[in-house]
Amino acid sequence: MNILVLGGTGFISGALVRRLQAQGHRVTIVTRGRAPVALSDSSPEVLTADRSNIPALKQAIGRRTFDVVYDIIAYLPDESRSAVDLFRGRTGRFIHCSTISVYMVSDRVQCPVTEDQDGLPLMQFWDRNPFGMQYGIDKRACEQVLWDAHHDTLFPVSMLRPTFVSGPADPTRRDWFWIERVLDGHPLLVPGSGDCAFQQVFVEDVAAAFAALLDFPVSVGRAYNIAGEEILSLNEYLRILGELTERSVELVGVPQSTFDKLDFSSHPHGDVFPFNTRRTAVFSLDRIKQDLGFHSTPVRQWMATTIDWWRKQGTRSLGYDRRAKEIGLIAELTHRK
Repeated sequence: MNILVLGGTGFISGALVRRLQAQGHRVTIVTRGRAPVALSDSSPEVLTADRSNIPALKQAIGRRTFDVVYDIIAYLPDESRSAVDLFRGRTGRFIHCSTISVYMVSDRVQCPVTEDQDGLPLMQFWDRNPFGMQYGIDKRACEQVLWDAHHDTLFPVSMLRPTFVSGPADPTRRDWFWIERVLDGHPLLVPGSGDCAFQQVFVEDVAAAFAALLDFPVSVGRAYNIAGEEILSLNEYLRILGELTERSVELVGVPQSTFDKLDFSSHPHGDVFPFNTRRTAVFSLDRIKQDLGFHSTPVRQWMATTIDWWRKQGTRSLGYDRRAKEIGLIAELTHRK
């Protein structure tokens, strides 16, 4: 197939491009040109444009048509609206990367969260929503634009809604936040009880599911949750990290209300103390299993690879410069000298 990927050099989109090429598809990517593209005989064709610059995007695409367009980098409704204008009648499939955050901006979701809970009323704006309050609202709006434009022949839409996507080279460094702290041997500060259930998903499983949509016509007009089948609490997740790194893990809880007042409980550049979901966040996989035959990679398998990758990088996790403050608070909480 002749496939266009909006993105192509990112965490999810890069994994998708590699998989599509391995399956023999002809792949073109649209990128701003800020990330390097490995050049080889099997490299994708590269079109350089900022997708938020509509005239530049139109010029880059020209009059081309595609069997499939994947949009991995639409975060605002105007970006999805411009994609509809550009690709309606010019692609056999339009596949959008959404997020489980479209559910988690509501306080009325019922677990396991099914795909039909995407339109529940918004909760009062919560700037510490661990799933991204504005992000989830904007992605809802992107979805609505695409569903309004969906047409079985002129603009056939499908989408995946991933949970926390993890694996080597994850730019959010969520796993590395905890891995580095496990490796340093000091106790771990856990917000709240650490008992809220959540799911991650391996990036290669997400790429495989995006590619699998092409093989199942039933997926046209449908959205799918995608998450790992294993459901963990933060405490269980941290114990698995200890098992895989052969480190003893001591967990020290701090009440959520106390934690939220700490100066290191948030960071301007991303997630710190990730997977502190503050409420249970479990997602139904019935639809994706039935329609696509989805099964996830065991967490211990892909996490071992992820730990090895991060240990070789020589980088610091987000907020690690404040690690001494975490250790100091733990000493106070446990009455240590």
